[in-house]
Amino acid sequence: MHLQESKEILRKSDLFRDLNDIHLGLVMMVCEESNHLAGEYIFHQDDPGDALYIVAHGEVDIVLEPKEAGESTLFITTLKEEDTFGEVILVEEATRTASVVCRTDVQLLRLPRRRLLKLCHDYPAIGFHIMYRLAAELAHKLHSSNMDIREHLFGEISSD
Repeated sequence: MHLQESKEILRKSDLFRDLNDIHLGLVMMVCEESNHLAGEYIFHQDDPGDALYIVAHGEVDIVLEPKEAGESTLFITTLKEEDTFGEVILVEEATRTASVVCRTDVQLLRLPRRRLLKLCHDYPAIGFHIMYRLAAELAHKLHSSNMDIREHLFGEISSD
């Protein structure tokens, strides 16, 4: 992937939009490109979390793996270009809460936790911006999940 293309993907993603060019360039320095084939797992539920990802090209599915033999995998959602996943690792060092499998061939931007947190520490303005956007992103995902659960359990959609 060309450097300018990677920068544009970052610029369009929810976590990094509105960063100035200098700060975006610093974030670019911690990015790694990652390519995967359709059907390949990026990570499995309960794996240790070590990076945040942004979909550059392609689509990935978020799925919950069964705890018992004979149970089926539960599809959660499909993520597309510019969507992020694995954000929780920026808040806490934890295991993955779901699995991510490639729906299509996928090109990702991978931001290792340790390097991204160091950048946030060294450049507090970047850190504040990312953490603010992260809080908004996680709040949106939590709200959407709550609405899905409400609809599934009660057959209604509320405008909370």
